[in-house]
Amino acid sequence: MRTGREDKPCRIPEPIDLVSPVKELQTLSSLELSRLIRDADNDTIQWTSSDGSSKQIGVENLARYLAWNLVARFVQCEQDEELFRYLLGGVRLLHALCDLAPRSSKLEQVLLEDVKVSEQMLDLIFFTVHVLSRTRQDSKLFLLQSALLASNLYLLTAFVSAQWHELSLVLLAHPKVDRFVYGAFVAVKRDIQVLQVKLSAQYTMQSDLSDVNHLCQHCEASLQFLQSLCQQRSFRERLVKNKDLCEEGGILWLAHDIMKLPFCEDSYLMAVVSRLKSKVLSILLHLCEVESVSFLDVVASTTNVLNLAKSTISQVLNLLRTMFRGDLNGLAAFSDKTYPRGLLQLNAMRLTDILSDDSNFRSYITLNFTEVLTTIFWQPHVEFLSSWCSSESRPSEEDATLDYDSLAAAGWVLGVLPSSDVPEPTFNACRVARTSYAFQRTSLLVKVVANLTCFIPDICKEEKDLFLNTFLQCFQKELSNLPYGVPNNSRAERAAIVTQNLRALFLHAESLIPGFLNQDDVQLFRLFIAQLEPVITQETSIDRAREINGGGQESPDASGKGGNQNEGITDHSHLEEINQLNLNGNEDPANGLPMHDQRTDVAQTVPGGVLETNGDAQNGVTNGLDLTTTQQSEEKQLRKRKRNIMNHTQITMLEQALQNEPEMQRKAASVQLWAEKISLHGSEISFSQLKNWLNNRKAKLARTAAAKDVPAPSKGDNVAFNEKQGGSGTEPESADECFEPTPSTTQVTQRNPEAGTSVKHEPGQFVVLTDVQGEEIGKGCVHQASGTWSGTNLDELGLCVVDVTYLKVDKWSSLPHPCDATGASFGHAEQINGIKRVLWDSTKLVLSR
Repeated sequence: MRTGREDKPCRIPEPIDLVSPVKELQTLSSLELSRLIRDADNDTIQWTSSDGSSKQIGVENLARYLAWNLVARFVQCEQDEELFRYLLGGVRLLHALCDLAPRSSKLEQVLLEDVKVSEQMLDLIFFTVHVLSRTRQDSKLFLLQSALLASNLYLLTAFVSAQWHELSLVLLAHPKVDRFVYGAFVAVKRDIQVLQVKLSAQYTMQSDLSDVNHLCQHCEASLQFLQSLCQQRSFRERLVKNKDLCEEGGILWLAHDIMKLPFCEDSYLMAVVSRLKSKVLSILLHLCEVESVSFLDVVASTTNVLNLAKSTISQVLNLLRTMFRGDLNGLAAFSDKTYPRGLLQLNAMRLTDILSDDSNFRSYITLNFTEVLTTIFWQPHVEFLSSWCSSESRPSEEDATLDYDSLAAAGWVLGVLPSSDVPEPTFNACRVARTSYAFQRTSLLVKVVANLTCFIPDICKEEKDLFLNTFLQCFQKELSNLPYGVPNNSRAERAAIVTQNLRALFLHAESLIPGFLNQDDVQLFRLFIAQLEPVITQETSIDRAREINGGGQESPDASGKGGNQNEGITDHSHLEEINQLNLNGNEDPANGLPMHDQRTDVAQTVPGGVLETNGDAQNGVTNGLDLTTTQQSEEKQLRKRKRNIMNHTQITMLEQALQNEPEMQRKAASVQLWAEKISLHGSEISFSQLKNWLNNRKAKLARTAAAKDVPAPSKGDNVAFNEKQGGSGTEPESADECFEPTPSTTQVTQRNPEAGTSVKHEPGQFVVLTDVQGEEIGKGCVHQASGTWSGTNLDELGLCVVDVTYLKVDKWSSLPHPCDATGASFGHAEQINGIKRVLWDSTKLVLSR
């Protein structure tokens, strides 16, 4: 295959012949190669060729012209096995030179300081990736091609920087970066397609299995390279604007193919496939975080890509369905060695959380994931408590990054190193504490239910009660699947387990505020239970009435199945009537359900905020939970969720600016300017967030004016509007505003009048963290105020353990009391515990009321 002229890098005459040195030096082991370069006399490498003759070449010439030599061979030769072997050997030689550069002044000067050589290296990498993305995968060359791709990508970390934020800046400054990134994603996709064929073929021969293992290693290394770049904010901002990758579905095709990879019984392959899926879901999650452009809006802009997205999401939901059943946990359990499988379930749940809160995909998630949710809540109560209301999750997942050895990997493919000399892949584990993992998993389940419950009339009119009705349909399907002959009173008991589990999860969710859940999510979950319980009660009551009056005979009208038998959908037209009864307080939603009178009910909250159950009393945890007394007000309040990260100062600044510039939202430059200004006085606000806030504010002004039958306020009406609305803190009307709740502007922070005075704190208190100058550092909640925590005597040292929920300083700022349980910074504490749990002086904690 030949490439177009526009894709070829410029060429210069080759000053020396490097073909023979490359062919012969690539046959050496990494240890032999390093020794030759390190021991070079007068910077000249000497070796004995295969014919017994003595050869030599200058280190400087080899480093200066090798990249150009490889590009020239790429352009001039046919793409066959000989060419790919030569190229892989040349790239492997470049890796060896880069590894030795810090210990050789001559190599360092050429490879790391010579601008022309750097340009040559970039040209080689970009051109190779571009060609590989367009090369047909050969069944005989797949190992050479996949190794060449991975080795070229990691050559960037070898000669540019091993720091990903520095590398991303260098790449973004290159004029061909968009083509390079697109080519890299496509090339990885081609390798994944080969892997899919190999895994599906169920190879059992040892030699074949070895090939598949090495192909897995190359695929994971290449995907991990792209994942690491996507973790950099500036890089993913650029990526979302790449038309080929996002608008035309390039990234989704890669995700789709990886999610289709089959799991294997071999423990190593099982773990590789799991990590690949976890990594590609991580890439999608990072793209969903971009604020300047909505990745999901871009994906949903064309029918073909939207369908591709739904097909990919379907794979994710099927995976969760399988994992929640526990089907994957037993695979490869017979192996005496375990490998990290990545945060696959957690990342899949995170993506589902995001999609369930997006107007483009909420209906799809409702219709395709609700059955999974129903299955979860049908679990026996003790099993449910252990899985979702516990401080530990077994088995929990372990994330890891592959420590890719380009020299060894390429050496094995080239036949330089036998399999016995190639070390088994090593991983840098990123362990998540069991408690943190369990809480994250539970909070994501609650968030998904809350997202699907949230109803915003202006955005999703057709979705009113969609989730509730779908859940009830799935609920009835589960009831109908019970064995024939099961009496209806037993069905009622089984139905009671669902509400029992929901109530237990609600209580546990309350204990996860504010570290893992916010109040709005929990209240929406509460609203869902309040809507669901009376309908379940009526359904089971009807079943009991049928058993008593008709001996199990059903009429089409009574069952609700007569008119929809083909679709299997039950009519829930009585939902509004029952909800209205509950709102008026005329009926107990728990009537008929054994929820409030169980004497074995036990719910305990331990100091860590964990809901624990006590032995045989695990079938309770529901006493005293009244879910309907405040339903009416909750329905009004929770139709929209407050997500305002702007504080009082920021909003005041905006209101003052709007008096002089009432049409600010129409001027992109002004919006950008004010986004930057107000970000200096609180949380960072993006251009799109501010514009959305301004549009919502203007719409609210118009609605208020229309309700009073007066013209919409103009420039001079801003102050009056704020006063009538109860202050300057206008509330956003749309759930599309990606804002998070902050403490009310009416809260008053009380400073300790006497610095250094001992202050008695208690767990659960909301506090402001201050520094030695008394300046506010952040806000949080006291986790522990006395006793011993992680070997530290809090009383003797006058310290408290605080869960930090808001920071005004960089999260990598040093902690005043570092320890093994917190690390040296807020960021370290978050990595260790899953939340920013730190030690703080009691005298520097101020109550926030």
